[in-house]
Amino acid sequence: MKKVFTVLLSLVILVVGVIASKPLYSLFSDYDQSSYKDDVFRVYSKILIDTPLTQTLKLSSEISREEVSMLMVNAFKLSKIQPMMIKTDKKKTFSYTDPLGVIDESFSIPSAQDIVESYYLAYIEGLIKIRAVQVSGERFNPTEPLSHVDFFEMLGKIIFGVDEKHDYLKEIAGMGFTAEEVSSKTNVTWEKALSYLDRILSKSDFKVISVLTTADIHGNLQQYIPSGSTYNIGGLSRMSKTVSDIRASQNNLLLLDVGDAPYNTNVANMFEGRPVISIMNLMKYDAMAIGNHDFDFPFDNMRNNSKIASFPFLSANTLYEGKNPDFLKPYVIKDVDGVKIGIIGLTDHDSAWYTHPNNVKGISFINHFQAAEKYVNELKGKVDIIISLAHLHGDNSVLPQKVTGIDFELAGGQDIVAYPQKINDTWVITSGKHSELVSRLNINMIGNKIIGFNFAHIFLTENLPQDPHINNIIAMYSDNLNKSMSQVVGLTQVDLDGERGTVRLKESNLGNLIADSLRDFGGADIALQNGGGIRASIKKGQITLKDIYTVLPFDNAVVVFKASGKVIWDTIEHSISQYPSAAGQFLQVSGMTYKFDASKEPYKRLLEIKINNEPIDLEKIYTVVANDFMTGGGDKYTMLRDNTQITIKTREYLRDVLKLYLMKVREVAPILEGRIEIVK
Repeated sequence: MKKVFTVLLSLVILVVGVIASKPLYSLFSDYDQSSYKDDVFRVYSKILIDTPLTQTLKLSSEISREEVSMLMVNAFKLSKIQPMMIKTDKKKTFSYTDPLGVIDESFSIPSAQDIVESYYLAYIEGLIKIRAVQVSGERFNPTEPLSHVDFFEMLGKIIFGVDEKHDYLKEIAGMGFTAEEVSSKTNVTWEKALSYLDRILSKSDFKVISVLTTADIHGNLQQYIPSGSTYNIGGLSRMSKTVSDIRASQNNLLLLDVGDAPYNTNVANMFEGRPVISIMNLMKYDAMAIGNHDFDFPFDNMRNNSKIASFPFLSANTLYEGKNPDFLKPYVIKDVDGVKIGIIGLTDHDSAWYTHPNNVKGISFINHFQAAEKYVNELKGKVDIIISLAHLHGDNSVLPQKVTGIDFELAGGQDIVAYPQKINDTWVITSGKHSELVSRLNINMIGNKIIGFNFAHIFLTENLPQDPHINNIIAMYSDNLNKSMSQVVGLTQVDLDGERGTVRLKESNLGNLIADSLRDFGGADIALQNGGGIRASIKKGQITLKDIYTVLPFDNAVVVFKASGKVIWDTIEHSISQYPSAAGQFLQVSGMTYKFDASKEPYKRLLEIKINNEPIDLEKIYTVVANDFMTGGGDKYTMLRDNTQITIKTREYLRDVLKLYLMKVREVAPILEGRIEIVK
């Protein structure tokens, strides 16, 4: 009879779709004797109880911290996090708030030394990631038992969250537990742990909704090694596999992007964003907001990509010829397990300043705060949760101060990895950049009411598996690109530094080279190159066409114009006005030097400019060469748009000019010459 029941039990498990590591009777030798057997069976039928195959347990025995970690992760749809087993002197890192930050090996190492050999390592890391448990002195003590108080505090942190103050024991008691249970100092057994979980999981109106988010992918289809790191990170193949693995255990899921996804790498640009959009289709995205870099190609290209996409493009405040474009929706409503979720797309209303003027002809932007307020009010009463996909850069933190009613703001354009921040009644969530991570927001619901949430950044580290099908797609596009990009156009005797933290903050030898090539091409007195247009470094050795396209991916044409010394002075003042923030408007120069005092207020910082080793004459008219992004008023260089006289509009892009210069000189070794001097 017992054998028959075991077979029936196995069939039940298959029907509900849960795959256990082994049959229930093999898991617990005292199952028949347990007074909690019904509770245990219900939990077993809902979640994976993952234990070593050779291990048989007793329900009456104490459960360890590592075993509880496994139960909690599987019961509440958390992510398993697999660290990299590498040697490093770096300390464990979970976040960065500097836009220049990267995901290096410190993000991927184990969180504690004593969990490395644990069978439950990935589960423990999953709990640590959402901060439901703490590590003290690099020790987690995985095999130790835990008291009822510790168990229920852990449960409370998972359900209600850790980013604001809670009386966890009191709030958990309100979910069907007695004061004696939650405050007991006795250790928890397996049968009691499973029985307690059953009380939550058996609530018909309890549900977990997972919102996966990506931000600022910028065309990074392929994995890459970040500056200062040794190991690869990111790539859409690894991202796709991570998302599909999460989908395997979580049906209540949304996948969203906060903008700036399709463009800005060679392979993405050459095929006008199609590779990214096609892979996002395969990943089954639910919606994508429009960011400022989504205007790096003409508007018709965005329209064409929207036709390829199997998900909606969202922007509540982008108008074309005064009307909402038919392919841009202000919001979308998704039904997830009976919960209605309104998702509003918001585009920075200053986006026209940060792309080529030709790409935004006929386009205007409604104030993003006003647009948000309009559509939040429209959604109130229609949905249970309001999410904004807000690509607002510095205004991400301002939005909740001006607009109420947004539950979660998924923020883009900041390039940071920060913990959730509550501003008024809105939680602001960041999701990094350059395909380095997927963020996971788990919203815990009772009926249609949010009772709490937990949050994790899932870093797409080198040790995580990739999706072979996506790899093949990327390889196809890359092979087509490489055929035309392998031409050697020059040689550098030194590394050429185009790192974001250099070209946007100080003199760069690569910036000098690019500016020199411009001045040579234009026969000008001086050349100006915005640091934001320089996107990568070049290693010592041969320089290929691919290198040049990687460094200068934007279709910015070279322009020669006349400008007074006063306009040049104002231009440099604007260039340094955001320092020490790493702003794209910071200028690399040729034919001139400038010195500024960073301690002074913006637009009063310049101390001197010299052109051809002579102090600038504010009345004199100089010949200047730059790019049409700047002369069109990009990065708010309005003085170059309004107060100069263009003499030559070339059809050569910046990368074409650099290519011609390298083919002419053949070999370069640029150095730092003191062109930019900062007095601090």
